[in-house]
Amino acid sequence: MGDWIEYHLHNGVDHLYLFDQDGSEEARNILRPFVASGRVTVHEWYNIDRKWDFTFKPSGKTQFFQKNRKHLAYSFAARKYRKETLWLLKIDLDEFLVMPPELGSIQSFLKSIDAEKNRALRVPRYDFGDNGYVARPNLRVSEAYLHREASPSNYKDIASARFLNGNHFCNSSHRWSYRIKGHLGQTPIRDLRTEPEGGLRIHHYYTKSRQEYFERQNISGGRKIGDSAYVAIQQRTNEVEDRTILSLLPPAK
Repeated sequence: MGDWIEYHLHNGVDHLYLFDQDGSEEARNILRPFVASGRVTVHEWYNIDRKWDFTFKPSGKTQFFQKNRKHLAYSFAARKYRKETLWLLKIDLDEFLVMPPELGSIQSFLKSIDAEKNRALRVPRYDFGDNGYVARPNLRVSEAYLHREASPSNYKDIASARFLNGNHFCNSSHRWSYRIKGHLGQTPIRDLRTEPEGGLRIHHYYTKSRQEYFERQNISGGRKIGDSAYVAIQQRTNEVEDRTILSLLPPAK
């Protein structure tokens, strides 16, 4: 987690809003200096009960009408921070926002986009594989895993926050919900997947090593378990080498 925070702050992300679903002392110790710096805000998100809400399911696979802690965090962030920020992205700890340095920086790219005329940027997301590691290597995630799928299999939207609505009914981890009146149809989503020269993308460290894949929680139920499924995933996620992120890493501690 510390490496993930340091990477994004080092590469121009102004502020991180974190929702702590763990509550461990280890997590609090890691987060303390970042919070003290003023660039990270942490919300304790592990004692949410909501027994009165029949749509709430704290963990496990949810149905289309149900919400879990992550879904509640998304709507909370939209409501609380849409007036405090210009661009807002939902991003997990296994995802890194990357801008190839030869094309500029995250900040310079976002400053070149008119946030009044684009309600979101659809950023391509690439899944990275195990890079041949069976056990967890003694390296930062971004250093160890340098092979990915050839084409992006998913995306995440960076919202122009002024267009966000309360997101009460948008449970997606990939897109946001926007105000309808006077905006939809007039302010398009700019799809960066159709602009390979744009460069901005997300590196998703989907499996990491074999050991980590099989140990990892599968809260959403979306990860296939079993040797044959794992082999198929690795065939897809180790297609090409991508060393772009190496030149963007802060010095290792």
